[in-house]
Amino acid sequence: MPTYARLVTGASVDVLEPGSAPWWHAHSERLRRRRPRAGGLTVERIVDEAIDLVDAEGLEALTVRALTARLGTSSATLYRHVASVEELLVLVIDRVLGDIELPDPDGSGRERTMQLAIEFRRVLLEHPGVVPALRASPLLGPNALRSAENGLTNLVDAGYPPAVAIQGYLAIVDYILGSAFFDTAGVVDRRPDRVSGGGADLDPSFFAAQRAAIDGVTGEDVFRFAVTALLDGLAAAS
Repeated sequence: MPTYARLVTGASVDVLEPGSAPWWHAHSERLRRRRPRAGGLTVERIVDEAIDLVDAEGLEALTVRALTARLGTSSATLYRHVASVEELLVLVIDRVLGDIELPDPDGSGRERTMQLAIEFRRVLLEHPGVVPALRASPLLGPNALRSAENGLTNLVDAGYPPAVAIQGYLAIVDYILGSAFFDTAGVVDRRPDRVSGGGADLDPSFFAAQRAAIDGVTGEDVFRFAVTALLDGLAAAS
């Protein structure tokens, strides 16, 4: 089931599965009861260091060994705060999503929808190493839910019925994630005549029409166009 579908439909997840609603509840309770020592290791510090590690070296570099070396601690101490790498990834993802700045509330619902989509994509592109981890768990953390609530509200304010707004928001998020995946996967230019090997042995005139149409078009231009087309389609379906 798609990540955000669990958020909207309430589909069941395994109890205490990292990233599930019960897991987030238990995590919040643990943080509430914990009394950290001054200068001691905290979940926040672990997550911050994990993000720095992934940003610098990629997701595959995020191991207990590498993280404890950066923190100057032991694996036993680390596991007292975060039980597994899977749990750490959940926390890393939600912390990154916390960087999303919500749109100006004075804008129209449609304007806010576009602003949130662009901002969501911007944050993911700033943390390319985190993008593959988005498939690991449902996005049910406080920062993910904050963005989802804002996104649904924007679409309802834009005039879409709630049932359409929900599906529209899921579709936009799916597109954001797909766009971020391709834009962080090392494919600088996906035009057939620019991809390594593509068109190298063909008549240059074969791609002339494509070149003329797309020269100067940026990835953000394409992203805006797609979100606009999706919103127009939602209007026709309402």
